[in-house]
Amino acid sequence: MYLEVASPHGIITPRTENFVVKNVNFYNFNWNEAAALGSCSHCFHPAATDEGGRTVKFSGLYFHSSVTRKILYQTPKSAIYADLDGTLTGLGPNTWATSYSKRHMWDACTYLEEEYGGVICDSSVEVRTIIFNKYTPSGILNG
Repeated sequence: MYLEVASPHGIITPRTENFVVKNVNFYNFNWNEAAALGSCSHCFHPAATDEGGRTVKFSGLYFHSSVTRKILYQTPKSAIYADLDGTLTGLGPNTWATSYSKRHMWDACTYLEEEYGGVICDSSVEVRTIIFNKYTPSGILNG
């Protein structure tokens, strides 16, 4: 009964930079909001004190046809998934998956909400986090 109402994740990636997921097989993620991958462990609500945007590296993944949702981004929905060998995105080595935002929509990126929960991008782009520390109103960004 509990399984029928659950929405599990196979792996929920951590709030750490450059975590590696390697040689993992996924089966039977095809009900409710179940997904093979979830982002940002311990960030399950909008009041989470983490901005996300961590890069996680993937290789050697296998998704059985029973996996209908590969990624479900959790709050704050800003993880960056680097696909080192093409087994996550299917676009070849050095490709990317990240959550949807207009700023992520380049010619090299495709929005695939149901399967990837966001966008996947080919190797012609790099997805990176930009963090500004100690920004002040008199800073250069104010132009």
